[in-house]
Amino acid sequence: MPSHPSRRLLAALLLAMLTVLPSAARAADLDRDGLDDALEDALLARFAPVVVLAPDEPVRPASASWLLARAALETAPGPPPRILQASALGALAALVIPGTEEPGARLRLEAGAQAGSPDPADWTAYGHAYRAADGGILLQYWFLYPFNEAFWAFDHDGDWEHVTVRLDAAGRPLGAWLARHADAQPGPWFAWSALRREGDHPAVLSGRGTHASYASPDDAPPWERLCPEAEPARAGAAGCAVWRPAAPGFGGVVNVGERGAARVAFLAWPGRWGATGAFGRDSRGAPPPGPAFQRGWCSEGAPGACP
Repeated sequence: MPSHPSRRLLAALLLAMLTVLPSAARAADLDRDGLDDALEDALLARFAPVVVLAPDEPVRPASASWLLARAALETAPGPPPRILQASALGALAALVIPGTEEPGARLRLEAGAQAGSPDPADWTAYGHAYRAADGGILLQYWFLYPFNEAFWAFDHDGDWEHVTVRLDAAGRPLGAWLARHADAQPGPWFAWSALRREGDHPAVLSGRGTHASYASPDDAPPWERLCPEAEPARAGAAGCAVWRPAAPGFGGVVNVGERGAARVAFLAWPGRWGATGAFGRDSRGAPPPGPAFQRGWCSEGAPGACP
C-alpha cells in the first residue's frame, strides 16, 4: 500500500523526536515522579534482564526509532480528532495530519519490517522506574518486537512485552514479575532466589514468536517453544541469541519517564503499533498501544507513582 507523502513526513519527524533529552537539559526529576533521574537510570541499567531468544526465533527485537523509520503513520477514522496537548507528538501531529493523536491512529509497517532488526545494536529495552505500593522501587522493562508470530489466529503487529523487577526500600532486589499474554498485570511473581541471573541481571526465556517471558523451560506451557538452555552463558551453544540490553553492542536501556512527563516522545502517543491483526487481517484494534496505554503499565505502583 503506497504511503501518502505527508504520512512519511510525519513518521520522519516523529523519528527525530525519539531522542532522549540531552543530559544538560535534564532536571533532577524530569518526569516528576519523585525519583531522582540519575538514580532511575543507574538502577535500570544495573538490573536490566538478560533475554534468551528461541533458537529459531522468527522475529527479532527492535527499537522504536528502527520501527518508526519503517512505518507510515495513519490517522484515526471518523470526525475531527481531539488533540492531546500533553503529548509532544500531539503538538507536532496536529500541525501535519489531524487524527494522529486519537487511539484509532496506527502505524503501517513496511514489508520486511515485521521480522525485526538483525542487528543487536538496534535491540533496545525501554525502562520505567516508579515507587512501589508498599515501599521500594519498581523497575519495568519493555521490549519491542515488530510482530507476534506464533498462532495465526492470535498474531498481531507491535508486540510490546515486559518484565518488572522489585527492589525494597534499601535498593535490594526481591524478585520479578514476568508478563505473559493475558497474565501481564504485572504477571507471575518469582523471588530473586528463584531466578537465574548474570550478576544482578535476571535471565528470562522468551517464547518463540510470542515473546512472553518465562523463568525456565518448566515454567512455560507445553505449546510455548523456548531455548532448551536456560543459562545465558550456555545458550549460544544451543543456537539461541542472547540479548543483554545493558551490555556493549546492544541498544541499551532507555528511561521513558512518565506518560504525563515523557522522556521519549512516543510514550504519550495513544495509537496502535501496527495494522495487521489476527488471521492476517487489517485491524485498528488487534495491534496493541504503547507501554503507557497497556494494562500492565505502573502495576503494583504506589498511588500517584506514575503521573
